Amino acid sequence: MQISYRIWMTATTVVLIAVIAIAGLQIWRQTPGDIAMIAPLDASCDLQKEPCEAVFPDGGRLVFSISPRPIEGLRTLQLQVQAQGLDVRSVEVDFRGVGMNMGFNRPRLERQSAGRYAGSGVLSVCIMERMTWEATVLAGTDKGILAAPFRFETLR
Repeated sequence: MQISYRIWMTATTVVLIAVIAIAGLQIWRQTPGDIAMIAPLDASCDLQKEPCEAVFPDGGRLVFSISPRPIEGLRTLQLQVQAQGLDVRSVEVDFRGVGMNMGFNRPRLERQSAGRYAGSGVLSVCIMERMTWEATVLAGTDKGILAAPFRFETLR
């Protein structure tokens, strides 16, 4: 009886340590690092209709577009970012459901030319008829990461 209790306690401890390690890894992966600057959200721009622009306090700009339109879940989307007045070294786009956890979704874009990045991504499908998303463009620079949030809605 005593041996089975020790085995149970050891197994429980090992499982608990593994769960904590996995949770810590997930949190670490989702944290973009040191955010140097965040651009204000322009709620008037609609990515479903046109490219949107984020303007940073220092004057730098990021133009972000998603195609094809309409933007839908479970469809390969083409993502493009154009940096203006910024020395960008890397770009990722972090997709998050507003008000609903849709899981970790952060595609990395490839450099096409100076200041131009492109790549693809896929949104998951939501059970709700209408889903609000926030796509945060994370631009790596020598000063840190610049974050530019953009919002849009999808219909199921």
